[in-house]
Amino acid sequence: MSRRFAISCAAICSAAILLATTSSRASAEGRCYGEWSDAAPIVARERLRSARDVQDMARGELAGDVVRILLCEAESGFVYRLVLRRLDGRMGTLTVSARPTPGG
Repeated sequence: MSRRFAISCAAICSAAILLATTSSRASAEGRCYGEWSDAAPIVARERLRSARDVQDMARGELAGDVVRILLCEAESGFVYRLVLRRLDGRMGTLTVSARPTPGG
């Protein structure tokens, strides 16, 4: 097994674990929508930031790749939960408000 393949497998396993953790935490706080056929009408109805805007912000500010985005209901309103692969290969999560920023 090549080193690159082993690193890829480790990254995929880490993402799966983070997604499972994020999903279980999110379900305790509120419902999450991973299918955009379910999320898109909510984004339009609630006039939320688009997932693309959030993804672009995450790439620009965090210098990494977005592996997955979920739209979730939280006590404070809708949020996006992101699973990220950083440039150093580590996986991480980020929660961002789905409400548009003032003036943006």
